[in-house]
Amino acid sequence: MRSLRFHRPLCALLALCLLLGALVACAGESEIPDGYQYATCRGEYFRLFIPTQWRVNTESGVSGGYIAGGDEASVSMAEVVFDKAAPAKDEPTDTATAPESATEAGTEAPAVTATLEDFLASHLAEISAMKGYKAEKSFDATLGSYRAKDITYTITIGEKAYRYRQVLTKVQGRFYIFTFSAVAEGFDKWLDIVDGILENVTFYRDPFTGSDDEKKIPNIENVPDGMKLVSNNDVLYRFFAPESWIAEPGSAASLVYVSEEDRSNVSVIGYVPEAETYSVADYWTDMEKHYRATLEGYTLVGEPTESKIGNRNATVYEYTYSVGGVTYKCRQAVCVYSYMVVVMTYTALPENYDAHMEDVEAMQAAMTFRKAVFG
Repeated sequence: MRSLRFHRPLCALLALCLLLGALVACAGESEIPDGYQYATCRGEYFRLFIPTQWRVNTESGVSGGYIAGGDEASVSMAEVVFDKAAPAKDEPTDTATAPESATEAGTEAPAVTATLEDFLASHLAEISAMKGYKAEKSFDATLGSYRAKDITYTITIGEKAYRYRQVLTKVQGRFYIFTFSAVAEGFDKWLDIVDGILENVTFYRDPFTGSDDEKKIPNIENVPDGMKLVSNNDVLYRFFAPESWIAEPGSAASLVYVSEEDRSNVSVIGYVPEAETYSVADYWTDMEKHYRATLEGYTLVGEPTESKIGNRNATVYEYTYSVGGVTYKCRQAVCVYSYMVVVMTYTALPENYDAHMEDVEAMQAAMTFRKAVFG
C-alpha cells in the first residue's frame, strides 16, 4: 500500500497531480466500467478508473492519470496517513461497507479515531497557506457510497493559476483524497467527465493486486455494411471506412487511403483547444492563418457549407495548395464534440477528387461518438 504522510507539506502531493509522462496502466478486471481503464496502483484498497482516451500515470506511486492531448489537467487518488493528536468523540459512522473481495481475507485497517471533519480541517489549514489560495466551493458529498467532503479552490504554481477539486473521505479507518487539477482557464470543461470518474470509484477490503487486462473496450455494434472500424479505443469517436480502403498503421490520426496507386486519403483527428469555449469558426480562423503562411498557393474554394459529421452539426471547407509543383485539393469537415474539435480531412489530386466523394460522404455520415464516457 502506498500511503502519504499528511503532515508533510502538501506541495509534493499537489505536484504529483500535474505529472506527465510515458506510462503503463495497472491491470484490469471485469469490474472495469465500459470505456474506462484502471488507473490504480497495486496495494490500494480502492479502484480508480479513467476514460480510455486519457493516459494512466501510476509509476509515480500515486494512482491517477492525465488528459491525452496536451492540456495540463489530471486526476489522482491517494490514501493519506492522518494522525490526530487528540482522540475524537462521537465520531460519525461510515454510511456504507466496503464490498467483499473474492478472498474475504482483508488486512486490518489501522485504528484511527479522527473524523472526516478533522481530516478536512487539517487539510484546509495546510492548503490555505499556499500561494494564491482562494477557496471557491465546499459541500457534503459521497465517494464510493461513503460520506465525503467536496472542495474546490485555486492556487498558484510558479506564475500560473491552477484550480483544484478534491474529494476527501474516510473508509474503514483510512483517509483518502481524490484530486482533479487543471489550469484555471480550462478547469470547467472537464467537470462532467470528472463526475463520471468519481461515480466509478469503489472501495474494497482487500488490496488491489492487478490483472491481465488494462481497459474495458465497449462492444462495437452496428458497424455499417461494407465498412470497417479504423479508429482505436483511445479516441472519443468511431471512424468507419469502406472495407476496400487501406488503413495506415501507426498514424497519429485515423487515416485510410484508396490504394497503393491512388493515395487519395481521409484522416480524422481531434484537437484540444486551449480556450474553454471554442467554435468551428474559431478553429477555421486559426487554421486558415496557418495555411496562408505555410501552404504554397493556398486558395479557398467556394464558400463553407453546412453539413453533418454523424449526428453532429459540421461545416465543410474546401481548398487547394501545392507541394513541389504538385497541386492537391482538400476538403475538411469540422465539428465540436465534448472538449474537442473533430476534423475529417479528405486530400486528393484534383483529377481524383470527385471520383471518391461518395465514399468520403459515407465515412462522414457513419461517424459516431463515444457517448458511454462523454455526454
